[in-house]
Amino acid sequence: MNRFTFILSALMLVLLTACHTGSRLTKEEMAQQVHSSIEERHFTIAVDWMRPFGGMSRHVNSNYELKINGDEMDSYLPYVGEAYRLLYGASKGLNFKAEIRNFNATFAGSNGYLIEYDVTNDEDVFHYRINIFTSGKAVIDVWARDRDPISFQGEMVFQ
Repeated sequence: MNRFTFILSALMLVLLTACHTGSRLTKEEMAQQVHSSIEERHFTIAVDWMRPFGGMSRHVNSNYELKINGDEMDSYLPYVGEAYRLLYGASKGLNFKAEIRNFNATFAGSNGYLIEYDVTNDEDVFHYRINIFTSGKAVIDVWARDRDPISFQGEMVFQ
């Protein structure tokens, strides 16, 4: 029985070591990574919470994200809210790629960065405002001409 316990303990130690995600970045390294990603206009925010206009916050799965790559945005975000002038059942929601217009990123001191830009697709005109903190945490607010606003919370993902 002692041999079985030893083998089981060794196996668990190997599994726990294999599950370790690697070393964490220090605050300074994280802040530099955030700064570089924003300066290069190449970053991804994985979303885990959404807050519809007039509704309660909801947890969402980790597959939702917003990607910025130069002058292009790839938005794969859930949408819950009222749409005013869209065909019923035919909406893309916030799942589309579009060219970014009026991109503006400003450093807001120790709180991080404020990024604002506009995008248009064949359904609506959108204004995105993103607060990215030096810790990599982010808040995304989306306003549209023909929909209720919605907010998201998430974190920057670094490859």
